[in-house]
Amino acid sequence: MGVDRTDYLMFGTDIGPEAFERDEFEAEMDGAPGRRFDIVYDGMCGKYAVAGKIIAKSDPYEGFELAKVNLDDLDVDPDELIAKVSDAFGKKLSAEDFSLILFSHFH
Repeated sequence: MGVDRTDYLMFGTDIGPEAFERDEFEAEMDGAPGRRFDIVYDGMCGKYAVAGKIIAKSDPYEGFELAKVNLDDLDVDPDELIAKVSDAFGKKLSAEDFSLILFSHFH
């Protein structure tokens, strides 16, 4: 059995694995059309569930391309994203809860 690694850069928050319910957030995990936001969940170890906006995702063979990231240039309204994540998880989140998060995800 092999393990694949994908690296992510997200604008989001770790809502915690205990708040995550796979059936309820399947569209957000799969990047389905009409999803409210993106979720990357650590299904192997259960250490995190990051909810927000995927900014960059590594290529399986090449990794990340060199890129300058400016939040003002992203197609995301931070206040709207924070409200959607807050509503979905029944938590009062604020801008201070969100940040740029860079991590490796194994699946």
